[in-house]
Amino acid sequence: MTRRKRLCLLLAVLTLLLALSACGAQSKLVLATTGMEPTLDLTLPDTITLPDQGRDTVYKCYVDKAYSMALAAALLDMDADTMQTQLAGRLSYDAQTGYIQYYTPTEELTPGDLSEFPTDAQLEQTVRERLKKFEPELADTSRIVFSSATYETNVSSKTVDVTPEVNGRMVYGKYHISVSFDKDGNVTALTQQYAPLKEGGTKTVRLADAKTVQARLNAHDFSANIAQELTDCTITGFEQAYYMNAGFHAEGDYALYPIYVLRGQGTAADGSVQGFEVLVSALAEFSAGRALLAGMCVQSSGADSRQMSSTDTSNAVRSTAPVSSTLM
Repeated sequence: MTRRKRLCLLLAVLTLLLALSACGAQSKLVLATTGMEPTLDLTLPDTITLPDQGRDTVYKCYVDKAYSMALAAALLDMDADTMQTQLAGRLSYDAQTGYIQYYTPTEELTPGDLSEFPTDAQLEQTVRERLKKFEPELADTSRIVFSSATYETNVSSKTVDVTPEVNGRMVYGKYHISVSFDKDGNVTALTQQYAPLKEGGTKTVRLADAKTVQARLNAHDFSANIAQELTDCTITGFEQAYYMNAGFHAEGDYALYPIYVLRGQGTAADGSVQGFEVLVSALAEFSAGRALLAGMCVQSSGADSRQMSSTDTSNAVRSTAPVSSTLM
């Protein structure tokens, strides 16, 4: 082979590698999975009507440290400068995602009876008022639930779970804020896994039809929120929602995607009827590639079962291989 031919071959290989790299860099919906997906055999019933030939929007998110710090300060009821000074060592900030974590050491918490704590209504009002001072729209469009306590005594904190909505729809994944209060109403912990959507950073996509969704169910390309194996499963309803990827490019990348949430019932080994929830990509174009995301939490606990992978206080998972759907 001549030097010229070798050079041409080398250039061709480099061009191919660059093309593959560009494809791999495409934004993708990555649904964290539990490892229970292969145990579910699901059929989409004729009674479920998906928005065939419909269209929806994917959104870019971006990291804004000043925004994240100001939001955290509002929830902690202090100004941002004071917060960073007084809470140094207990407050962490992730520069890649804009997520914030604050905690109070366990030994500094004073347990009490649940009856000594502010009521759910009082804490919801507190959180909404603090959100409203920061950003009224965020206060008006957030769903608020409370982590269910399994005991009435020796309670250290009470947690409020906040999930901002997008277009009036629930958002699953890393789009969530948790605020814990002690019996005196002081914030003892804050988990802020929330990044603002980028203004003008949207893209219109085609939605998957029923045939496409059934193909994904057959291939077990979905995320299942079940604690045990179920048989004789029946899908009884669905809703359109969004899913926020666990990681995204700090400069602003497509990270919030439309999904279908399928709900139904199945039979457990003991004969009891159990509910299930399945998240399926709603994108018409699909890539079945998989990758490992170590440490991804996918199955939530307590009252906020809708979050699936939004909190770091979820149950242990069996597998962390996410279902990947490419934005075309």
